[in-house]
Amino acid sequence: MKNKRIQNEIVSYVFILFASCLYAIGIVFFIFPNELLLGGTSGISVILTRLLPFSPGTILVIINVALIVLAFFVLGRDMAVKTFVGSTATTVAIGLTEKIIVLQAPLIANHYISALIGASIIAMASGVMFYVDSSSGGTDIIALIVKKYRKIDIGKALLMTDILIVVIGGILSGWTVAISSFVGLLVKTLGIDLVIFLIRKFLKNERNADMQQDKTAVQNEK
Repeated sequence: MKNKRIQNEIVSYVFILFASCLYAIGIVFFIFPNELLLGGTSGISVILTRLLPFSPGTILVIINVALIVLAFFVLGRDMAVKTFVGSTATTVAIGLTEKIIVLQAPLIANHYISALIGASIIAMASGVMFYVDSSSGGTDIIALIVKKYRKIDIGKALLMTDILIVVIGGILSGWTVAISSFVGLLVKTLGIDLVIFLIRKFLKNERNADMQQDKTAVQNEK
């Protein structure tokens, strides 16, 4: 039983690291270059780059550190540790990707296509993290807190916390950024719940298949 628990924990952290790298790809290649705002600390960092002499990645680190401290006090030790690992891994992955791969121009110039692709990648990454009780940090931590005290889907909780960021950023950046960002935000929030649902369905089918195999093996032995 103990070995099974340790094995599950190792698998959880492997998923967290994989999702962190996936999240960084979505942010650095599709969100930051077009100054899109999908809510969260990435959206806040894009807004603050207009006011502060720092890169979006640097601002992201500062905000995430503050929210991680909050997570330890509110979410409890186990979930806070996973959130810390997920947030740190995501922040480091974004920082490294931003430094190693310097884009001279957006990978995809069209804001709407970039928002759809970036949001889809981020939804997959966030869905995996949320499933193992972790997150990429930022307003994801706020969503976990909301979920802890109220029965509400993660995606809906994120939508509530992120809309204001998109509205403010849209006012500062213009209609193209505002509309494409809002589309991306919807894709992200709805996509997260879909990813979690698909993971649960897949694992449920796997468990049912294993149980059927065990049952068949017992019958064959008889």
